[in-house]
Amino acid sequence: DDMTQVEEIISSCIDATHPAYISPEECQVLSPLEPSSVGKLICIGMNYVDHCTEQNFPIPKEPIIFNKFPSSIAGPGDPIPKDVTTEKLDFEVELGVVIGKTVPRFTEQGEDTMDYVGGYTVIHDVSARDWQLEKNGNQWLLGKTVDSYAPMGP
Repeated sequence: DDMTQVEEIISSCIDATHPAYISPEECQVLSPLEPSSVGKLICIGMNYVDHCTEQNFPIPKEPIIFNKFPSSIAGPGDPIPKDVTTEKLDFEVELGVVIGKTVPRFTEQGEDTMDYVGGYTVIHDVSARDWQLEKNGNQWLLGKTVDSYAPMGP
């Protein structure tokens, strides 16, 4: 029956003696998004109370919007280089919502906005907290956009 065939196929894929088997050590898990295909990486900062409290940051009345550059994207197992100019490297895990198609600037309320969602992924938001919150006039850009500061996936 069909289910037996599916089970046989799955078993052959995880059988280390099968000629098509590739061991995990031979593989590299990549980011689910190719950085060159990402137009914008838009983020919401200070989006939960505990994080505001631990950072000694007032709870925002409106969302704090910041961005990361596509060069910040890395795979889930890629090394994260510590920028030599920071003493306060930090990270937090975030839910990434991948927008799969262009959203009109003014989307009507009641439209099925989920039609624009292409998928979800896990993102580590890596930050140089000293550059984000203490230097550079509290502009977050330099503390958030270092290459590889947004590992994502799988």
